[in-house]
Amino acid sequence: MSPETNHHKLTRWLLIATVALLAAVLGLQLWQMFRPPEITREGSLTQDADTERLNPAGDNVTPGKTAMIEDVRSLNPALDFDDLAVLSVQELEQLQRAGAPGLPVGAALAVHMAETYAGTLEISSVTGEADPNLEADPAHYGVALHHPTLGDFQYKIDAYTGEVLEGVPNILESAPAPETKTGEDAAKAVAFAHAGVDPADVTALRCELGWDGGRQVYDVEFWAEGTEYEYEIDASSNRIIEAELDREGALESGELISPEAAKNAALAHAGVSEAGYIECELDQDDGLWVYEIEFRSGGMEYEYEIDASSGTVMEAEMER
Repeated sequence: MSPETNHHKLTRWLLIATVALLAAVLGLQLWQMFRPPEITREGSLTQDADTERLNPAGDNVTPGKTAMIEDVRSLNPALDFDDLAVLSVQELEQLQRAGAPGLPVGAALAVHMAETYAGTLEISSVTGEADPNLEADPAHYGVALHHPTLGDFQYKIDAYTGEVLEGVPNILESAPAPETKTGEDAAKAVAFAHAGVDPADVTALRCELGWDGGRQVYDVEFWAEGTEYEYEIDASSNRIIEAELDREGALESGELISPEAAKNAALAHAGVSEAGYIECELDQDDGLWVYEIEFRSGGMEYEYEIDASSGTVMEAEMER
């Protein structure tokens, strides 16, 4: 065999060996990428699989919470990472201290079970909050439901089964609604209370529903003890928008001092005999009728509040 023939054979074998080596390396890499996770004798995933498990795609669990979840799983490896990730930090802390006997139902489901039991699932205005008590005996969630008219209701929900342990069922049927006034009656009651009058003393009462600035309001007008009152009350919230007192009627009844008397009381308190200008307005402050007076004298500006019934100085401010 000639040297040239031997050279061709050697070249061919080297090429075959190179291709075989490359195929082996590629096969090993593919096997490492797609091999299933290995299970240790303790039942936990191997290190590579653990990394993927602790950081699943799209999961926003913080490193701190991840560590807490793994502490819980070290106590009970049967618990699923994703199931635990739904729990709050408070729930995880309590679950760890309790020895992680199982997977709690979670705060959201606890509220849902309480609302189902209370018969309020279809009422959007009912709100609920759940407080975990996973170290208690029995472990439970304390759920507080709030109904806008019936008030607050407390429930105890088993932390691991979702069973209702304590609470009122079907509150719409079993809990009588408190007596509340609505509509026109509520508006009149608010006006009478603000004016401080007895409904029995009210005369010439008028209450009409209308619109003001895009909202429905009740215009309430009435007389009581010689004074005429006018109110504008929000129809949805019963909040007083405006309140006015007929000055002439009040003055004629002798209940309030005159604007001149209020001005004189302010000037006397300030120790001045005359003012360059003076403004006087009758208004209400926390249910009390007062004269708000402003004037300037000797380079000073004065602001006063005078009790409209007694003429007493309630507030006084002075500035240059």
